[in-house]
Amino acid sequence: MAFCKKCGMKNDANAWKCVTCGADLHEALQAGIKPKNYMVFSVLLFLSCIPTAVISFIYGLKVNKSFLNGDYEKMEAYQQKARMWVWISFILGIIISIIFFSYFVRTYGSLNIAIDKQMKDLLRE
Repeated sequence: MAFCKKCGMKNDANAWKCVTCGADLHEALQAGIKPKNYMVFSVLLFLSCIPTAVISFIYGLKVNKSFLNGDYEKMEAYQQKARMWVWISFILGIIISIIFFSYFVRTYGSLNIAIDKQMKDLLRE
């Protein structure tokens, strides 16, 4: 149970705000500090078909849960892991894009040569 510092009302341990007066229950929320959870980046990377972004998203959820429970040491550890997996996903996305575009250029170039050859053959006939 969490007690409100403003009105003294008893609240659920997972509550963000007091049910009576609406005051913030957690010290970090009262100070205006909110942790970076990298969930926006995780979702954008996942929507870009980078599957490792799911790991970052899960760590982002753990950041939020640890923050609300007041376990700031775990929150910082999860924050670092979420950031690491966002970067891994971002770099993986760049590598996949480079491979895709190099394959596309190579395939399109050879296709273009074949089409030019067929067009020349058709024009000779």
